Amino acid sequence: MIKSTAVPTPTKERIFSIDAMRGLALLGIFFVNMVDFHSPWMYIDQLSYWGDQWNQFAMIIIDILAQASFYPLFSFLFGYGFIILINRLTARNVPFLPIMVRRLVILFLFGVMHFVFIWHGDILFTYSLCGFLLLAFIKLKGKRLLQIGLGLWLFYAIIFFFLLLPFGSEEFTSHDPEAIQQSLLIYGAGSYVEILTQRLSDWTYVNGGINGGFLLFSIFPYFLIGAAFAKEGWFNGEAKHLPLVKKLLFVGAIGFVVKLTPFLFDAYAFSHLQDSLGGPLLSLFYMSAISLLYYSGKTLKPLEWVGKMALTNYLLQSIVSTLLFYHYGLSLYGKIEVTTGILLVIGIFLIQLVFSRWWLLKFRYGPFEWIWRMGTYRTRFPLKKPQKGEIAYETD
Repeated sequence: MIKSTAVPTPTKERIFSIDAMRGLALLGIFFVNMVDFHSPWMYIDQLSYWGDQWNQFAMIIIDILAQASFYPLFSFLFGYGFIILINRLTARNVPFLPIMVRRLVILFLFGVMHFVFIWHGDILFTYSLCGFLLLAFIKLKGKRLLQIGLGLWLFYAIIFFFLLLPFGSEEFTSHDPEAIQQSLLIYGAGSYVEILTQRLSDWTYVNGGINGGFLLFSIFPYFLIGAAFAKEGWFNGEAKHLPLVKKLLFVGAIGFVVKLTPFLFDAYAFSHLQDSLGGPLLSLFYMSAISLLYYSGKTLKPLEWVGKMALTNYLLQSIVSTLLFYHYGLSLYGKIEVTTGILLVIGIFLIQLVFSRWWLLKFRYGPFEWIWRMGTYRTRFPLKKPQKGEIAYETD
């Protein structure tokens, strides 16, 4: 009897449209994160802080097209990939639970190192926790996962909408002059130790206490929905699912309308609805649009390259950006505007496209993906591309 072994996913088994979706998610997240990289985004009034009309306009565009629209997409893809990997392990008669636990533990450690030593806006830590929670639901059928995910998502979006309806936007302003000055002083002129302390303080502000609960509540439903789609095979490119994907595109387009509501109504409830309902709907629109593009026979290869190295590129965005803005780097924190930040995102992401293409021509995995997989499978995999005749394994 031949013993089955656990190995990463062969290239021929990949769903390339999913890689492209990951690449788009990384770009969208970068547009949102860039404002936080170069300014005290958490503590400012996101429009009035930028006095220049062009900067205000740029913030509105980011708000409508990107804010709260790409972390749901990334969360959906995490849940989707979670099921794909489990299915492949099961098909090879490999117990999936020890592998998935090791995978999540390593992601947890990546997240801790990220928010402690690099940037407070880490999402990997939260994803690892949501991944452990997802394991409790893993045996449910796809439609049941979808029901639970949609229920949690809509409960959070609609219940809080009605609870917040009596309050005006000015009652929930994030503007905090003291915190703004503290951030400008520490990130712009502080020592590494002072910056590390401030980074931990900012991370706790976002993730600590009740905020952490809300953060999990606003991310985990998309894990469930992504897992449901994977179990049902709705984004796997099969012709029978094409009519559904077309319908999802139109449903997702409603997100553009919801995203505009805070500019039409003063109640803070509409700002909540913009993020909690409009953002995920727009994610659905983006995913469906990419899926339909691949149905037509066209591809988005550059986004695929970036998406195949999603972990590496996500961490590189943080490393490069903090070196640009923090005092232990070029010390540009608080000194650039939103419009300049957008140009930096475009420039850095183009470099990532080229880098990802060059790297994948020579190597099987991104560098951080390689470390992740060796820890997950407890096996040392060759990093360089295989010789002719070998199976070309890439990232899951």
